[in-house]
Amino acid sequence: MKKTISIVFLCIVIQSFGQKNIFKKDLITPKNYYTEINFDFISEKIIVPVIIENKTYRFLLDTGAPNLISEKLQNAIKTTSIKSINIKDSSNKQNSLEVVSIPQITFGNVIFKNCPALVDKSKSNLIFDCFEIDGFIGSNMLQKSIVQIDLKEKIIRLTDAKKKLTLNKKNATKLYLIGGQKSPYIWINLKGETNAREQLLIDTGMKGFYDLSLKNFGILQKNNIFKVNNKGFGSKSIGLFGAADNNRHYRVTADTFKVNNTIFKNVVTETTNDNNSRIGAEILKYGMVTIDFLNKKFYFNSYKPTIDLQEKVLGFSPTIINNKLVVGIVWDEELKKVISFGDEIIKLNTLDVGSIPVCDFITAKALYNKNDTIELTIKNSEGLLKTVNVKKTLPK
Repeated sequence: MKKTISIVFLCIVIQSFGQKNIFKKDLITPKNYYTEINFDFISEKIIVPVIIENKTYRFLLDTGAPNLISEKLQNAIKTTSIKSINIKDSSNKQNSLEVVSIPQITFGNVIFKNCPALVDKSKSNLIFDCFEIDGFIGSNMLQKSIVQIDLKEKIIRLTDAKKKLTLNKKNATKLYLIGGQKSPYIWINLKGETNAREQLLIDTGMKGFYDLSLKNFGILQKNNIFKVNNKGFGSKSIGLFGAADNNRHYRVTADTFKVNNTIFKNVVTETTNDNNSRIGAEILKYGMVTIDFLNKKFYFNSYKPTIDLQEKVLGFSPTIINNKLVVGIVWDEELKKVISFGDEIIKLNTLDVGSIPVCDFITAKALYNKNDTIELTIKNSEGLLKTVNVKKTLPK
C-alpha cells in the first residue's frame, strides 16, 4: 500500500495516428540473448542506464510509450530523420513530433540497431528535468523481447527465450499488442454490484496503481461497477504536452479488481481524460511482472493472493501549473466552499512551498503528508490568503 499520496500524476502515454510501421521501421533486434539490468525506482519511475555512442544515459522504461529522446540528446548523437507524425499524450492532447532513427542503443548487454524514436523539442519537460533523464525506452523497442521487472531485487531481466526465466503459466494471461508502437494491453476483472471486464494498458511509465478513463467509466458505470465517492471539476494529470484540460471527474472505489489470479480489494482511483484505462508501476510493489511481448503473455507473480489497497485520501488533488503547486481537483463538498481549482498552494503545514523546487514534489523528495491532517495555506485568484485544515479520510 502507498505510504504517501501523489502530488501529481505524471504519466505519459503516446498514441500515434495511422503509423503502423513507423515505430518498427528497420529496427534490428538480436537473437538468443539474456541480460540483467539494475534500475532505480524513483517516485514509481523505472530509471535505467543505456549506452549510445559509448556514453551512458539515463532513460525511463515506459511501456506506455514508444522510444522518446530529448532534443538535447538528439543534438549530441547521430540520428537520421524519418518523418514527423501526429501524437496524442496521456491527457489526450495532440501535437506533431519528429521521428528519428538511432543507429544503436545498448540496453544491458543487448544491442538494438536502427531504433526509431520520437524527439521531444519542448523547452521544458518536467519528466526529463525532474528525473534527470535523456529519453524513454518504449514498447516498440521491446516488441520482440520478454521483460521481467523484479522490484525486490531492482533488476530487469531481458531476453528472447522464456526458458531462461522462472515463469508459471498459471500466473499468465493473454497479452494484446495494439497499434504501431505495440502497446501492451491485458483484460482484468472488476466486481461491484455486477461483474465486468476492462482492457488496460500496462504502463510502466505511470505512477500509481490504476487510472480509469472517463470513457470506460461511462460504459462500466451503466452496470454500477464502481462506488462513486466524490465528484469534482478541474485537472490533475500532466502529459507530454502539458496539463490536462479541465473536466468533470470522479473518485471511485472498485470493490474487487482481479489481475490474473490476484485479487485487489478496495481499489480507489480517479478518472482521467485519456481514452485508455491503465495499470501503473505501483503493481510492481505487490509482485513480479513479466511482459512477454514475443509470445504475447503477461505474468504476474504476486506476493499475496489477496491484497487490500484501502487507504485514507485527501479531499483534494494537487497538480502543477506554470511550475507552481496548485489545487487541481477538489473532491470534498465542504472543502469546495473554501478552495478551488487553480488556487496556489503557499504552505503545507510549516513548509514554505515557494522555497521548494517543484521537482522535489514530483520526485517525492518533499513529503508533507505523513500525518492525517494538513494545514493548507492557499492564495486564490483574487490574491487572498486562506488557511484550512484538510484531513485524510477513508473514501465514503
